[in-house]
Amino acid sequence: MVKPIINITSYRHPSFQAWESDWEKWRLTFEGGDEFKRKYLQRFSDRETSEKFAIRQSMAPIPTFAKAAIIDIRNAIFQRMRDISRVGGSENYQQAINGLNGGVDRRGSTMNAFLGIKVLQDLLVMGKVGVFVDNPIAVAPTLKGASGVRPYLYHYPIEDILGYTCNNPEDPSEYQAVLLRDRALSYDPELNLPTAPVERYRYIWKSGDQVKVQFFNQKGEQDTGTLTLELKRIPFALLDIGESLIKDICQHQIALLNLCSSDVNYAMESNFPFYIEQDDGSHSLHLNLNKQGTATKGGQGAGDKEIKVGATVGRMYSKNVQNPPAFINPSSEPLKASLDLQQQLKDDIRRLVNLAITTLATRASAESKAADNQGLEDGLSYIGLVLENGERRIADYFAAYESKIESERKIPTIKYPDRYSLKTDADRLEESDRLSKLMNSFPGQTAKRETAKLMVQSLLGGKVSVDVIQKINKEIEETPYTTSDPKTIEMAVDKGLCDEETGSLALGFNEGVVKKAKKDHAERVARIAASQGVLPGARGVPDLTANRTEGAAERKTATSTDTEDTTEKPVRGEGRD
Repeated sequence: MVKPIINITSYRHPSFQAWESDWEKWRLTFEGGDEFKRKYLQRFSDRETSEKFAIRQSMAPIPTFAKAAIIDIRNAIFQRMRDISRVGGSENYQQAINGLNGGVDRRGSTMNAFLGIKVLQDLLVMGKVGVFVDNPIAVAPTLKGASGVRPYLYHYPIEDILGYTCNNPEDPSEYQAVLLRDRALSYDPELNLPTAPVERYRYIWKSGDQVKVQFFNQKGEQDTGTLTLELKRIPFALLDIGESLIKDICQHQIALLNLCSSDVNYAMESNFPFYIEQDDGSHSLHLNLNKQGTATKGGQGAGDKEIKVGATVGRMYSKNVQNPPAFINPSSEPLKASLDLQQQLKDDIRRLVNLAITTLATRASAESKAADNQGLEDGLSYIGLVLENGERRIADYFAAYESKIESERKIPTIKYPDRYSLKTDADRLEESDRLSKLMNSFPGQTAKRETAKLMVQSLLGGKVSVDVIQKINKEIEETPYTTSDPKTIEMAVDKGLCDEETGSLALGFNEGVVKKAKKDHAERVARIAASQGVLPGARGVPDLTANRTEGAAERKTATSTDTEDTTEKPVRGEGRD
């Protein structure tokens, strides 16, 4: 390699220099903390002294509404990662993605955890994030058949991706050269404990059909010799959604920081009542006498008596005074106006994040548009596609490390969910309730079934796998009924509009339950009748008894006078008109 003209540690891609200040603002806006406050809290004016500004700065609350909005997006995508399909690949790959034997990052992470915690958040906040696939035996004579080691991943925030060159502008995922910055710690040689942070620079480039690597320290001195990777492509994936989701809301959060600080300062310093009383011009405008008894600035005479005022101190005033002394307080209207403005800024932050996601949908490929999503769901699907594409490249690099022969590589098939949603459970229930009421107004079964499918999607979409949704939709198509509302079913059975078997199925019971229920019901009726001394044959229901003479026997018992003091047989009285 030809020795570079410039110190490699000072090199930065032209876009790096253009975006560096924005990256700092995006990062601090998301992370918040004291660094954000120190950077963006402003002094009121020259009238505010350094001491007062320091006090206000120490009390200023830190708004983190941008973080809350981004976390909602991250969680909406992260919760669907359990439905990602990763089929095939080598045994090492399957163990790694499931977090076994060190996981994908040699720290026990599953692929979902690595992407969801380390990659996805940076992708949303900064718009770009890099993933490098490394292998501890990359310099060995052969990469195949090595035991006890396997490829692993680590991510690079955009601030540490110092420069890169693409092989072909039409294929930006293939790189000719990449310069990365590693952040590590130096260790005490005797105690083996970290002492200070250090930086190391990793330069990777293609030389013919080989990939070579060199490492440099902070002074630009080469740390190791040139390493040769048995690869034909640089194992680096840059995931890019185009722009940060918080690019347009940083100033909102900075404004909130200063407004909150101002309001807290006002409440602490100025928002308290003060005492006033009328004066006829014969007294000094001041109420307190200084300790020396001399005149003070403002005109208080040295002979004026000291007057104490306060919430627990009374004052005597002339009966000729029109208005008695009183405490007054500053108007709360400015504070209320500030609070209203803060609420508006908070609402704008969430709306602008959602708008940024919706804008991403315009870049979505035909694959995402085929999912027939709208607005936010399209934008979330686009982010999912970026992650899917990046993971497929990672899987290719993983397989390339394991086998130099391309035809023998075991590359997995990776498929991400098609739909994502930001709806809360309350939103889902409300939408489903509206659809349920609308469903009963349709006269045809087809419309009812399609509305039922929409209800399923509203309640369960994004919470269960696509296979489960499809199974539920198939059940809706095959059932002989279009409602499962208990009141509706009970009314239909009672009125004779529906048979008991269909009503039982609509309520969710299995086939054959009705027959068992009828048998149990008959036995229960018989037990109740027996316990109450009721003879079915005497009540005109001979089918419930084997004794056909129950009616005559009951009448004989009822008219018997053997235990009575009269031989006159009892008869019924006259009925009412």
